[in-house]
Amino acid sequence: MRIWQLGVLSGLLQTEDYARVILAVNPGVTDDQVTARLATRLERQAILTRDEPPTMWFLMDEAALRRRVGSPQVMAAQLAHLTGVARLPNVTIQVVPDIEHAGLLGGFAITDRAAYAETAVGGQVFEDPEIIAGLLTRFDTLRNEALRGSESLTVTERMCEQWKATGARAATQATTAENA
Repeated sequence: MRIWQLGVLSGLLQTEDYARVILAVNPGVTDDQVTARLATRLERQAILTRDEPPTMWFLMDEAALRRRVGSPQVMAAQLAHLTGVARLPNVTIQVVPDIEHAGLLGGFAITDRAAYAETAVGGQVFEDPEIIAGLLTRFDTLRNEALRGSESLTVTERMCEQWKATGARAATQATTAENA
């Protein structure tokens, strides 16, 4: 399975606290809905460590490492978790730098026989071979822009340490008012 997620980390990579914040920002969502969606999201993560897990390839948006989701402590824990997942033998994680690239129009997940794309209003499954082939090409194009796996791990570890050491100010850009 190959997954590209723009702006945030894939649900399969999220810690409970990070996922809770992501799920809670939807307008009108209730605490019960967040709790139910969170439980489902966390259950799906078992795919990464089950017996005979699939090979997973994640392309991660560099901005997702700097975007504060929750507190700096949530971000530090999230990135520490990410470095652990990146060491699983069936998982490859690569960071796509903050440049123009083929993934700017949105995220998707693909296998050899199906693809899934999600928008703000819902997700859609595609089984058309031409659509799948096009998304595979897009994924490969993104992968060509990505840092190597070892470089991606180093960047993630460095960002984790920045979140731990100095919080949001070191990991994110200065506020708009400070830039003016």
